[in-house]
Amino acid sequence: MTHRNIASVSWGDHLAFGEGDGRLDTPDAIARRMARWRDDLDAGIVHWRALDWGVARYSLSDQGNTRTEAGASPVPGLDEKVLVPRLAHDLGMEAYLYVTVFDEGWPLAPPEERAVSHHNPQHGRDTSFLTEFAMEHPEYMMVDRSGLVRQWGVPCLAYEAVRAEFRRRFTSLAAGMDFDGVFVCLRSQSRPADFADQFGFNEPVRRDYQRIHGRSIDEEPFDAVAWREQLGGYLTQLLAELRGDLSALGKKLGVGAARGDVLGPPLGNATLEWRDWIRRGLVNHLVIGQNSSRCPSMWLDLWPMHRGGGYVQNYLSGENLPPPDEHIQRDYAPVAAHGRTALYVARQWSERNRTEEDNVLKCKGVSGLVFSTFRHDNPGPVARGNWWGLPHKNIQSPGFIR
Repeated sequence: MTHRNIASVSWGDHLAFGEGDGRLDTPDAIARRMARWRDDLDAGIVHWRALDWGVARYSLSDQGNTRTEAGASPVPGLDEKVLVPRLAHDLGMEAYLYVTVFDEGWPLAPPEERAVSHHNPQHGRDTSFLTEFAMEHPEYMMVDRSGLVRQWGVPCLAYEAVRAEFRRRFTSLAAGMDFDGVFVCLRSQSRPADFADQFGFNEPVRRDYQRIHGRSIDEEPFDAVAWREQLGGYLTQLLAELRGDLSALGKKLGVGAARGDVLGPPLGNATLEWRDWIRRGLVNHLVIGQNSSRCPSMWLDLWPMHRGGGYVQNYLSGENLPPPDEHIQRDYAPVAAHGRTALYVARQWSERNRTEEDNVLKCKGVSGLVFSTFRHDNPGPVARGNWWGLPHKNIQSPGFIR
């Protein structure tokens, strides 16, 4: 029997806020819940958001900074790199390591700023995180036209050194694990841009624009469409390079993106060249419908006081986008049907609705849906609508990192 959907696992959320087996804090609990994901969610693939990112991370707070080494497990004796793919394979499922490229964290702001500007009032208001890479190389973060304002946590992929870092990180993880592939999620928890075209003026972007178009990007007016396509091209370049790296290891590549032709909130109007990814066979599967504005576990709004505007397409408001079913049938399904890429539709931010789900699955070219395991496994926190009242205070886990 073929199971067609994907179970998306944020292990940090399960560990910090889950209840019972839904905490996923023992091998037996993970085994039992994985079997339920297969049978209840019809999942044939697991996206495992590991806590080993292949890079050291710093948790920042007013009490000081705590460094977590790459490869450190929050549960003594539980090696997710070995356990998760083995359990998945025993159940006839595939397992992908869930990683990100636009989610390197942000510095801890002063208390007076955090009082009115924070990631979320329930988590991440008085704490933050930074990867060691972001902390040591702030010059690689996206900058505005002045070159002085950074969008922390969002590296500029125009830098060869940035692409090399992610290639090193992901291939080193993949080479040391039995995961079937790597799932690159384009969600970001960084503070949203004030306006969609605010960031993306780093030196190599300026240099390439000058070389291609024969004029400076500082001159007015400049071709904003060409600039957005150029930014999107760097992402495609990374995926093509990563595809080659993973293929050499016998691993697959999946990508998760917002619905539409641009990255969208909170990042900007950089073009998503998803048609090219499918036509070139760069990705084994593509997940559309990703949402950076809400956490997929509890649906808490992220940076609720910062939204920004000026997006060519905005999946949050629906601006310049057709309804999801129409969009899938008109644009995505025909391209996917003639390519080698399996198309999946994210449902982590939607209530379970069999009619809606069946209608999406009937679309030609759609392989399956993606569901949140936290919401499936933890009805208590979901019903309460918050993390409060949970007894698990003994684990210091970056649960707000998804």
